[in-house]
Amino acid sequence: MNAAITALHYCLPPVRLEQEELARRFDPKQIAAIAKMSGITGRRIAPPGVTASDLAMVAAQRLLAARGIAPAEIDLLVFVSQTGDHQIPATACVLHGRLGLGPHCAAFDLGLGCSAYPYALSVVDGLIQSGVAKKALLLNADTLSHVIDPRDRGLVPLHGDAAVATLLEPATEAGTGLLGVLLGTDGTGAPHLMIPVSGARKPRSAETKRDITDPSGSVRTDEHLAMNGPAIFHFSVYKMPDVIREALAKFRVTLNEVDLIIFHQANRTMLELIYKALGVPEAKRFYFMEKIGNTSGAATPLALAEAVRQGKIQPGSRVLLASFGAGLSWGVALLRMPAAGSAIVEADVEYPA
Repeated sequence: MNAAITALHYCLPPVRLEQEELARRFDPKQIAAIAKMSGITGRRIAPPGVTASDLAMVAAQRLLAARGIAPAEIDLLVFVSQTGDHQIPATACVLHGRLGLGPHCAAFDLGLGCSAYPYALSVVDGLIQSGVAKKALLLNADTLSHVIDPRDRGLVPLHGDAAVATLLEPATEAGTGLLGVLLGTDGTGAPHLMIPVSGARKPRSAETKRDITDPSGSVRTDEHLAMNGPAIFHFSVYKMPDVIREALAKFRVTLNEVDLIIFHQANRTMLELIYKALGVPEAKRFYFMEKIGNTSGAATPLALAEAVRQGKIQPGSRVLLASFGAGLSWGVALLRMPAAGSAIVEADVEYPA
């Protein structure tokens, strides 16, 4: 059987970075303009020393406790992040130990950002269908605030930190669970969203710590995240409508047959333009970024969990997810949520001090 989502929990860090603080740090007019365009007026930020895996661990622990699942029952752990604890070993292995999972449980990382959730769902679905796993814990988490230069007035106002735990199990009803996935990449756009000095390609040095001022006036170093905003915006607004149309044709469904369409929560203006290009009615749109920020690979499952919490997704609902960004990479997934009896759980938990 294909995989179905049977539980969702999310964890938000306790620190709130509000507009007033940004207006003191940067030009207030520019901050106001970014908020108007992005729809983001608040962010949740992980304190120093709190990593993406810390947030993911809290979300996972709460999910297991809420569902009454013993750690030994989990037979697959996938950690998806671009802000892992170490280059070696995989952060999934670290989490495996911290969560007390059993030796039969496979654990590995996927290194994707904004587009991560459809990719991860596809991987877990394949392992469930092949019989490798029956109870899979998928953890999407990022702490981009730790890799953004605090002087970067273009990126600081946009991004927040979060983690989401998703439990996937074999679907118990025909026609539910993950019904289709479309994935794609344009690697020529890789430089548009990148930390230039973050791996083996370019080692850290005194030179990489020198300040860089971009045309917009933002200051950073090559050891911090850099984004070509216009290129990313153009890719999202002009590429993604065609990708979504292609996905709908592949899945043999129409927009009328989908109950809710959730995009990567990057920028409200961007999402509104994509929705408009597709002719998606307001009732089928969803936004969850205003007080959270763009949380990278956690953004799509975070919005999914929040839509469940708000009652916008019911048992039997068809949900289309579309995630896109760094890579350049994109993914579209069609889900039909399980019927009553396979409860979907959520929690807005703060990382304990």
